[in-house]
Parts: sequence; structure tokens; C-alpha cells
Amino acid sequence: MMKSPFYLALAASLALSQVAISTASAETSAAHFRSAPAQTFSQADLQRYGLTPEQAARGVELQRQGYHVQVMTREEAQRVYGGQMSMNTWIIIGVVALIVIAVAVSHN
Repeated sequence: MMKSPFYLALAASLALSQVAISTASAETSAAHFRSAPAQTFSQADLQRYGLTPEQAARGVELQRQGYHVQVMTREEAQRVYGGQMSMNTWIIIGVVALIVIAVAVSHN
């Protein structure tokens, strides 16, 4: 029974890797993305979309610097970015995997 922690760690790391693979390979339907042509927004345009005057001024400044500003509703943003895991989530998964492996190795 000395090898059971090793098999437990192996099973846990395989389960974690399956979660990571399925999340990383998930594809979003093209219907979720906007197909409107790119345009430059004025500060007034951005304020009509609900941005504060400060946010609108920042958006205009970013456009002047060459950045692409995309305006979308909260619902569109949720569809586009809702399924992505944050970097913190990946770090937590990695740390848990390392702890499981370290525990398994220390019991051998």
C-alpha cells in the first residue's frame, strides 16, 4: 500500500490536466463576435455608449496612440470574455498540482 499516494497524485494530476485541456481547447462560436466595421469614436460617441467623460477622454486618447477601441454592450462582453479563466485560476491549478506531486513524491 506504499504506492497508493503516488497513484492518488497521478490520478489528481491527470484530472487537473483534463480540466486545463478542455478549457484551453474550448472554442467560441463566431456568431458571438461583432462584425461591424472598425471606426474611430469621438468623445461624444463614447459618452453616448454610457462611458463617463473621463472614460471617454481616455478612450479617445488611446485611439490617438494607435490602440483599437471596441465598444460593446455588457451582454456582448460577457459572451466574448465570459468563458475564459483568469491567470489567477491557472496559477492556483498549477500550485495545487505541484503540491499533489510533492506529497506523492515525499511518501515514496
